[in-house]
Amino acid sequence: MPLTQLTIVGQVRAVNPQTTNVTYRLDDGTGTIDVKDWVDPEALEDSGPRFSQDQYVRVFGRLRSFNGKKHVGALFMRVIEDFNEVNYHLVEAAYVHLYLTKGPPGQQQAQGDGSGGNNAGGDSMFVDGYGTGGTGAGGGQSRTARCSRSAQTMYNFLQNTPGGNEGVHLNVIASGTGLGVRDVIGAADELLGEGLVYTTIDDETWAILEAYS
Repeated sequence: MPLTQLTIVGQVRAVNPQTTNVTYRLDDGTGTIDVKDWVDPEALEDSGPRFSQDQYVRVFGRLRSFNGKKHVGALFMRVIEDFNEVNYHLVEAAYVHLYLTKGPPGQQQAQGDGSGGNNAGGDSMFVDGYGTGGTGAGGGQSRTARCSRSAQTMYNFLQNTPGGNEGVHLNVIASGTGLGVRDVIGAADELLGEGLVYTTIDDETWAILEAYS
């Protein structure tokens, strides 16, 4: 699918300061790509490289192309201080790949169970094939009981799609749930109004607001 916004975890392999930006060659284990960290013209005294070679960083940005070569225009970059984040990112990438190619986990079981009793005793429940992943007072179905079917489907998808604090983008939700873009936006507005989700890196990326009881 067309890719616009992304997040990358990788190791800095090269640093190339320029007048308008600092270009970092980032290696995520599958290949390398240039990440351009643009310089604030009003803060030229602090325009030097913020990251050094061999550091691990996380980048949020947009995929760009110039003269036939792709690069990432960084919107935000930070150093990774806990290496577990690197391992988590690798597992997350593998999970998302399997999700998009094989379908959501447990979907076949959900379709076969119907209204069966396997949901008793704390097992996951399903709506439209997407597990709620919650039980008890904080479970997905109880939290979205007053919501529309589209809002429930989006909420359940967010619960079972790795995104961490960065959340899941509109296009990923639409593709993964089969909802139209307008339906996703309407569902998001509904969930925002119920205090169940919040926007993260932009107005089209959402994450679940965890419940505490």
